[in-house]
Amino acid sequence: MRPGLTLFEGQNGHGKSNLLEAAYMLAIAKSPRSSNERELVNWSLAETGGHIQVLGVGRSADSTVQAQIDFDITATERSKNATHAFRKGLRVNGIKRSAIDFVGNLNIVFFEAEDLEIIYGSPGRRRRYLDILISQSNNVYLKSLQRYRQVVNQRNQLLRQIRDGLSQENELAFWNERLAYEGALITDSRRRSVDGLNEHAVPAHQDLTNGDKLELEYQPRITASSKDTVNISSMNAEMIEKEITNALPTLQRREIAQGITVIGPHRDDLEIRLNGNRADNFASRGQCRTIALALKIAEAVFVTQSTGRTPVLALDDILSELDIERRKLVLEAATKHEQVLLTATERAILPDNFLEKADIYTVMNGRVTQDSIANANP
Repeated sequence: MRPGLTLFEGQNGHGKSNLLEAAYMLAIAKSPRSSNERELVNWSLAETGGHIQVLGVGRSADSTVQAQIDFDITATERSKNATHAFRKGLRVNGIKRSAIDFVGNLNIVFFEAEDLEIIYGSPGRRRRYLDILISQSNNVYLKSLQRYRQVVNQRNQLLRQIRDGLSQENELAFWNERLAYEGALITDSRRRSVDGLNEHAVPAHQDLTNGDKLELEYQPRITASSKDTVNISSMNAEMIEKEITNALPTLQRREIAQGITVIGPHRDDLEIRLNGNRADNFASRGQCRTIALALKIAEAVFVTQSTGRTPVLALDDILSELDIERRKLVLEAATKHEQVLLTATERAILPDNFLEKADIYTVMNGRVTQDSIANANP
């Protein structure tokens, strides 16, 4: 698809949304909606076996990148119940890659209705948003995040063993050191990323509203008490590591009793405020939709500045709950980007001046057809 605005129009099923989901998988190596990728396989394929491939090609002025995800399904019969073996492979330019080396070769910023959970949802949903944002532009961060998760899992197992009398407390020393070191790298990266989001999301939000004030505040868990305040904006990774190290002895008895690690970036949060109030408590659904879109626009700018590559902006049904004036503001902001993929239930939802510039595809019963210019611009 050539750069510019591309509209996928369709009224039945989730076909048009699935196109954007598939594109986003090529950026983050997994489905944005399902944690169990076996759920992506339709019943007929699960019963008979087969192959699924998601493939995309990204071109810039001086390079071309081909990313592909392959799913191989082998069906078997066990106790009259159909089961299937499921294998997944990742390739970049035809070469097998691990997930860590796959992420970030194609950059796509994806907005969907579920992104309202960035505002309304749990801290874990906001942490995931930050992790995906940073990982698309920083391969080192993704590796550190993977190591940190392993440290937390191992440390939690040890805490439970100590509680049950199967291990000694002095065995925590090594894992405490690793927790503080890896946790500090992640916390520092998130802090700097939230600073970048503030720089771009705040003005983007003002452009989409009548001057409502958006504020983003990163809230790391690096002290012994969640009530302790620390000015993380003036801290580097070494200072954060020291803060975590100093807090761990105070928390040790509590952690052993609970069998879990209670400090570190897996406990962080991102507070989002609108006009001085927490958005999850006071903002309307429409206001939260606008906040989420502003975050995505800021994410696109962040990725561009971090990688030197302009990401594709994939927007799934963003216009349906907006009034006419807000639709125009959203489209004007979105189409400042080089390539935008947009879904809608009907093309009439777009103003004529945007339709005239768009490539339009109709998605119907699993088939995608490009409209002629005459049909696309009635």
